[in-house]
Amino acid sequence: MFKQEEYAPLLGNEEYSPNSNLEYILPASQDFIMNDLMQLMPQGGLPATDMLLLPAELEDTIDANTKFELVTPKFTPVSPRGPPERAVFAGELDFQVEINASDTHKRKYLYSAILNRIYVDMKTNFSVTYRWAAGRAPAPLYVRSVVVFSDESQAEKRVERCTQHTHEVTNTGISQEIVKNVLHSAREKGTRGVYYCGRADEADSWLSVLVELPPGAAGAAGHAYQFVCKNSCSNGINRRAIDVIFTLEDASGHVYGRQAVGARVCACPRRDISRDEEAEGAARGKRRAPHDAPPRGKRPRADDDAAVALTLPALQVIGTKTAVTGLEVMVSMMEQAASFKRNDPQATENYNKCIANLKSQIEKLKKS
Repeated sequence: MFKQEEYAPLLGNEEYSPNSNLEYILPASQDFIMNDLMQLMPQGGLPATDMLLLPAELEDTIDANTKFELVTPKFTPVSPRGPPERAVFAGELDFQVEINASDTHKRKYLYSAILNRIYVDMKTNFSVTYRWAAGRAPAPLYVRSVVVFSDESQAEKRVERCTQHTHEVTNTGISQEIVKNVLHSAREKGTRGVYYCGRADEADSWLSVLVELPPGAAGAAGHAYQFVCKNSCSNGINRRAIDVIFTLEDASGHVYGRQAVGARVCACPRRDISRDEEAEGAARGKRRAPHDAPPRGKRPRADDDAAVALTLPALQVIGTKTAVTGLEVMVSMMEQAASFKRNDPQATENYNKCIANLKSQIEKLKKS
């Protein structure tokens, strides 16, 4: 059955008996072959009263966390290739990105709702709030942030940190994927749930920061970031306008929604935001020449879809699928139009209200 001399340290001098209540003592540090274990057991398995225990001399030497440690698979984030997609859409989870513009005079960063742009100094933390429909969301969810040049003619160029800031002493020992990225998480490097993606040595690999959303978050969570290079850096951003693209993703990299916010990293945020908003106001004033004003007594033509929300008359269509498809086409068209109006808060609000209402009607029709 088994060789007593091989297991003498375990069983002492007692003979094995299937009817005994002997406690089988197996040292945790020894790797037993399954056949030997099966020979130790009576036919049909161990009696209910038998136990597997650690020897007393080993019990005190093995850390409890080590004995019962569970091995969990290591998460490897996806690193997208090629220029990031720019089309803004809320998606089925109604993904939104918010930067609190209230009381920004008390903070070290400013946000312009007119320009949809944040103004912040280098290495200054700024908070971003994410919102999504938690009830329909898979778990876990992540938000990826990547910096791109606003001018789409430069979409093929990757935004990188300038030479001066890349070679700072504080970057010693840090991977190049972190060092060359102009946007960092405000949390310490190596913090769980924060991943720096991309390959610094491959031109078509865009550098990004991937943040895992808290599992218990009820459709809202925030994260603080900071820029580590300025717009004015000559061989980096080089005075070009930049945007930060935020995408809501699952662990496989599937995108559920995408939003974008402009950014200007400067030493004097208050000065620059005032100058840019004044320039935007002046530019808007020039867009409508005096002779373009409509004749008195005539209603101006509603050539801006965001200016007027139309109420459709009661319509009858054949089939639920027909109705749902028609409404989904409307939603898709308005989401696309809204992406071109993201610098206009009023237009964005009008689109979002109509889109939310249509989606509600679509859900009702699908359940009917």
